[in-house]
Amino acid sequence: MNSKFIKFLIILNGIMLPLLVGFGLYRIIVEFFPDKNDFPDGIILGKEFEDAKKDSLALQGLKYYSPVDLYNSKNKYLPISLLTYEEEKEIYQSASLANDIGDALLKYVNVIFLDENYQVITSLLDKKASILEIEPQRNRYRYDEDKLDKTVKYIVYQIAFEDSNKDGKLNSGDNHDLYISNLEGGNLTKVTENINIVRFEFINSNSQIFIKYKSRENIREEHKKESFAIYDIETSNFLNMSSINKELDKLEKIIIN
Repeated sequence: MNSKFIKFLIILNGIMLPLLVGFGLYRIIVEFFPDKNDFPDGIILGKEFEDAKKDSLALQGLKYYSPVDLYNSKNKYLPISLLTYEEEKEIYQSASLANDIGDALLKYVNVIFLDENYQVITSLLDKKASILEIEPQRNRYRYDEDKLDKTVKYIVYQIAFEDSNKDGKLNSGDNHDLYISNLEGGNLTKVTENINIVRFEFINSNSQIFIKYKSRENIREEHKKESFAIYDIETSNFLNMSSINKELDKLEKIIIN
């Protein structure tokens, strides 16, 4: 009798232990690695924001780290980020595993510009926005590294001011356009409109921006074709890139169709 009971317990443990371990691993993954397909909360707008104010709830708070030096300038810039309480809790739990929390985990909502004495020059924006990317021009690598590269004059951003998908939040799910400012955060100018930026980079001695983009059509993402554009900073004009786009269309017909 005892031997049968012991065998039963062994079999039961063999079944239950993997189930318990599997459930424990599942809870750890859910807790520390939330679904990456979900858009972050972003700036809360509309009814959710009004309800929060009525209930006196502090749903969101600003986060920021140290000012960043700008090349070819004595100025510095301080990106301002935003977290909801629940997001902050998740990020700090995840980051505690690596003992590190970096800017990359946060989303930007504004930028403060400082002079060499850390005094405020200006803030980039005077209204709510989502900023996906902040990209200052960088010095070109040359043999005479001691010589200052004075072509570095601008900073480029991807910014959204409107809740384009109407979900009540300004976040990475909304349409972001390319903007450019000087190294003091002034003269903010819109560069692109009605296109989705795939990537961009400064070219030709920092005088132009090479842009890869997709159309902002209401079709499946994989059906949108990538195209190219070059923006000339001084003239604020786009250069004709029809030849490369036509060639890509021709190759698509040959290769895919």
